[in-house]
Order: sequence, then C-alpha cells, then structure tokens
Amino acid sequence: MLSKKSIVIFATLLAYCHANAVASTDETNVNGNEDQEEACPVVCPALYAPTCGFDGADYQEFVNPCMLQVTNCARRKERALKKPFAKLDIDWCKTKQIDNLYDFLGDLAANLDKPECLRPCPMIFDPVCITNGDVRVTIATACQLDMYNCALKGTKLGSNLFRILSSRKCEQS
Repeated sequence: MLSKKSIVIFATLLAYCHANAVASTDETNVNGNEDQEEACPVVCPALYAPTCGFDGADYQEFVNPCMLQVTNCARRKERALKKPFAKLDIDWCKTKQIDNLYDFLGDLAANLDKPECLRPCPMIFDPVCITNGDVRVTIATACQLDMYNCALKGTKLGSNLFRILSSRKCEQS
C-alpha cells in the first residue's frame, strides 16, 4: 500500500512529466489537409512553470509554456499585427534593465578593483547581457564577468552573483 507521501510525489512527477504534453485540436482546412502550423492547445496543465515571452516590443510572463502557446495561437487566429511571443529565459521578464553597473553597485563598485580579481581581458568590444536575478546590464566582454563575480564575493551581493543571460546586448530588437 502506498503512503500519502508516495502518492503526492507520484502525482507531482506525473504532472511534471506531462507539463509539455498538450492536448490539441484537429484543425483541418477545406481540403481536409492538416494545417502546417502548430496545433493550438485546448487544455493546459495546471502547472506553475513561469515562462517569459518577447514579441519584439514587449516582455510578458506566462504561467507556463502552454499558456504562451495559447496566446500565440489566439494572435495567429485573430491575425493580430503583433508578432508571436518567443520563449526567453525567465530573467528577461523578472529583472529590471539598468544602464550602468557601477551606478547600481554604488559603494560596492570600489570592490571591482581588487588586485586578486584583475586579469587581462581582450580590448575588443563584444557585449554580453548579464543578470544577477534582480537586474540585467550590458557589459563590454564576457571576460569582465569573471572579474566582477570575483570582486563581489564576500559582499552583500556575494550570494547573488552575475551570469550571462545573452551573448549580445540586453536591448532586444
């Protein structure tokens, strides 16, 4: 006999495994051929898996990937002028974009010059977008990321270090 705990774990795993399995309609056109486009979901799982979407102009957070797909289907059916949402890392929706990392760090910016963290980086501008879960900012090279994280260890931001969000500028286009 299964315990209540085992049943809860099994149900959670079952819901997780079926999170991407989406029931779809059997859309056919007048000739009886299936549409070449992705089928629209009829039912989405009641699973909280935050998903960020970007349509070229706006970011929007969805409850799960299925809800993003439902929104895109509705836009397609309504022949909306807006583009469909492309799925992005959730930090695109949850973080605030800033222009200057030094302004954000304030007093901690002095830590960025720790001698033990300094290392030679290429002088070629190859921007990357980084985030710490609260903010996102464009820096000149990925090499600088290691120096920033090294310098911020042991500070109040030490538990919330930066990571690369995108290998290009933070501004989407």
